[in-house]
Amino acid sequence: MSALLPAIAITHVLPCLADPAKIRFHAEPSADLEHVLPYLNTVMQGAVYNHEARALTFTRGERIISIFPRRITGSKANDVEDARAVLDWLRDLINDTWARRDGITPSYERRQRLTAVSVYTLLPGTNCRRCGVPTCLAFAVELTSERASVMKCDPLFEPESSEKRELLTTLIRDAGYEVPDAFSPRSAW
Repeated sequence: MSALLPAIAITHVLPCLADPAKIRFHAEPSADLEHVLPYLNTVMQGAVYNHEARALTFTRGERIISIFPRRITGSKANDVEDARAVLDWLRDLINDTWARRDGITPSYERRQRLTAVSVYTLLPGTNCRRCGVPTCLAFAVELTSERASVMKCDPLFEPESSEKRELLTTLIRDAGYEVPDAFSPRSAW
C-alpha cells in the first residue's frame, strides 16, 4: 500500500513574527490532505480543528503548525533543519493515521483552545508559587500553552479543591488536552 503523503516541500522561509530568533515556514504537501484532517482531529490531543475552514492547528513543543488541504504553515521553528524535522514527523503521522483510518472514527467536532481565564477560574487561586510561576493566572497561561502540567498545582489536589479539580479535568479533556491518568475525575481522591 502506498503512502497518502510521499513528501512535503518547504516553499517559503520567513522571519518569525513572534520570536525574531526563530523562523516561520510555508510548505506544500504532495497530496490533498482534506480527507485525513478529521482523522487527525481524532488522534491528535490538543489540536484545534475547524471543518468549515478545512484547517487543523496544533503545537509541537513551542512550534505552531496549521494544516490545510494543500498547504502547511509553521512558526517558531529554530531553523530550516528544525522545520524539516517537524515536517518529516508530520508526514509520518499523516501516513500512519491514514493507513489506520478504518479503525479510527473521524471527528468533525470543532474543538476550541482553552483560554487562560477559563482555566484560572478553576484553579485554587492561592498564588502559592509551588508550581514554579508567580501567580495562578500565570500558571493558567502555561497550562493552556501546554508548557506545564496540571499536576504541578499542589493545592488542586487538596480535599477542598476536589470539585474544581473535577471540573478542570473535564474542561481540559473536552478541549482535547492530554490529562495524566492520575488526574482524572473518575479517580478516587
